Amino acid sequence: MVVDAASADTPSPSPSAGIDRQYANIYGEDTVPQQEPTRASSGVEPISSTRSKFVYKVVLACRPARISDTAGGEETNCSYAMTACSFRNPPSDDVLYWVQSRPRSNPDAAWTTVNTLCGLDALPPGVPAPPAIPTMGQIQTAFRQLPFSKPRVAIQPAGNVTLVNLPTYFRATWPGDAGLQPGEVSAPVKLLSWSVEFKIAPRSYEFHYGDGSSSGQVTDAGGVYPDGKIRHTYTSTDRAAKVTVDSQLTGQYRVNGGPWTPINAVADLQNEPVTTLQVREAEARLVDH
Repeated sequence: MVVDAASADTPSPSPSAGIDRQYANIYGEDTVPQQEPTRASSGVEPISSTRSKFVYKVVLACRPARISDTAGGEETNCSYAMTACSFRNPPSDDVLYWVQSRPRSNPDAAWTTVNTLCGLDALPPGVPAPPAIPTMGQIQTAFRQLPFSKPRVAIQPAGNVTLVNLPTYFRATWPGDAGLQPGEVSAPVKLLSWSVEFKIAPRSYEFHYGDGSSSGQVTDAGGVYPDGKIRHTYTSTDRAAKVTVDSQLTGQYRVNGGPWTPINAVADLQNEPVTTLQVREAEARLVDH
């Protein structure tokens, strides 16, 4: 969104010498180097209607991606804008914006970034706010609320029956239901002015063997005999050992079809289904031939 600094309704005096020069350009002076984001919401005078030679806009601080990403070279990467303010002092969950200007006398001139803002509390007077966008926290919350599938444990030996002192193999399997699971991409989720998609990836598994022991958190989804790494040997019989796997998911997100960016969030699945396992003791018998 653009404002013509010379069309402001009420003229304002030029800034005093004590005002930080981060807004000097807004009062019609020469462009100053890009500054650290500013959160102050007071002490800034309105844009001067008599001195300014520039027009201004505030845009999301999306860095250009590689030109090869799209035919027109217009793909942008907004992960910088979503996370930059969390590394500032003081850190915040706000989104980073650029204040840009160009000469009012040359509408074809390139926009120049003259300041940065964490959030819009310090939006320069007279400059329209850009469309509302979600914060990183809101994007992460939307990820955790997706309709995920829940894995079940598959067991070898077959038939969900094993023997005492025999290594038993476990692996996490995902059902063929409508829920989201590793490797899949969600339908677009509308968050304010953005359309956000999520690509699902596994983060960890924890297998509970039904006898009070577990694998601990692992990244391995398990496997089958003889190479599967998730295995357990029972030391006593059990007619109905309740075997489960706790799963955590993570992934990536993208905005309006842009590049994929790590979500830096975890969805901890709950109430995964139970597989009932019989643990029997082998018996030796003499057979009369």
